[in-house]
Amino acid sequence: MFLDITIRRNINLIQTAMNLHQSGKIRPNTYVLDLDGIEENARKIKKEADKNNIEIYMMTKQIGRNPEVAKLISKIGINKAVAVDPWEALTLAKSGIKIGNVGHLVQIPSNMIKDIIEVNPEVVTVFTVEKAKEVSQEAEKQGKVQDIILKVIDNEDLIYEGQTGGFKKADLIESAKKIMEYKGVKIVGVTAFPCLLYDSEKRKVVKTHNVKTLLDCAKLLEEELGIKLKQINVPSANSVSSISLIKEIGGTHGEPGHAFTGTIPINVYEEQPEIPSMVYVSEISHCYEDKAYAYGGGYYRRGNIKSAIVGSSLEKGLDNILNVVEMSPTNIDYYGALEIGDKKVNIGDTVIYAFRTQIFVTRAEVALVEGIQNNRPKLIGIYDSLGNRLR
Repeated sequence: MFLDITIRRNINLIQTAMNLHQSGKIRPNTYVLDLDGIEENARKIKKEADKNNIEIYMMTKQIGRNPEVAKLISKIGINKAVAVDPWEALTLAKSGIKIGNVGHLVQIPSNMIKDIIEVNPEVVTVFTVEKAKEVSQEAEKQGKVQDIILKVIDNEDLIYEGQTGGFKKADLIESAKKIMEYKGVKIVGVTAFPCLLYDSEKRKVVKTHNVKTLLDCAKLLEEELGIKLKQINVPSANSVSSISLIKEIGGTHGEPGHAFTGTIPINVYEEQPEIPSMVYVSEISHCYEDKAYAYGGGYYRRGNIKSAIVGSSLEKGLDNILNVVEMSPTNIDYYGALEIGDKKVNIGDTVIYAFRTQIFVTRAEVALVEGIQNNRPKLIGIYDSLGNRLR
């Protein structure tokens, strides 16, 4: 998906990844992250957010909850993270990263609320009155009042399978009144998901129906209950090019993730300020009939993988780009298949992919490299897909 633009805009990353693999410093099934590129992307995002007076939480699930990358982004001034689930929140908090929002896509399990409240998140997102009550009870035990935001939803909203939940607009006021009786929580905002998405036909990021629900619910809380909202959180497809849209909508917060690595869909079609800063490295295991097979473990089924560079060097690889054979979602990704056609493939060749991923749901390793952009690459560490340092 991002191979062409990575070749055009960050050939140094590809060169470094091939060298690291060919020298044995990284294994196949490794994502290589360009820390220079990520840092520069973060600066651009922060600048645009400040320009539009939008508060930004960093999302790290797509880079494997990596604490070192989070620290790098934090130094830029984006110093709070949104955690897709409580496990991510605890991983980041353990490394000293401040937690901005937790509970949005994955509610906090009852027996983990204590641990989450102890790390002092700025806000906790809740889907139900019952969950708000649990958060309130634990916050009171810790002598705190926890700010919460309500995930809102309506019948016409776009909801991804496996992410259903929230306060229906028709029931919002009744639910909010009950929550306001709890002494350990305070309603300070609303959110929905996804609010923004890239439209490939229009070639731009557009609003979903969820935005109307978000704004309608914010208005209801403010006008009918007199709640002064501090946060109207507008997540998904947040990047340099869409931050101004958050402001236009009337939002206050965004949660960029893929923007830090430049792996945003719009970057495929329209060159964006963010440069591609992540590739996936594998190795040719074997060939069978007309296909070559590369080691798997890190393929992402929604990655829209189209092609890969194959070779023992950058020069050879750029003249040897193979098309990817689509994988069935019913299969485990032990290998990824490539069409050999008229190309040349040798056992042990490096394979370089560039696609949209979510590292935290893979079994890949993550290599952090600095100095790529000034031609002095240095491997500073290898982590697992959940942010734990391996070596």
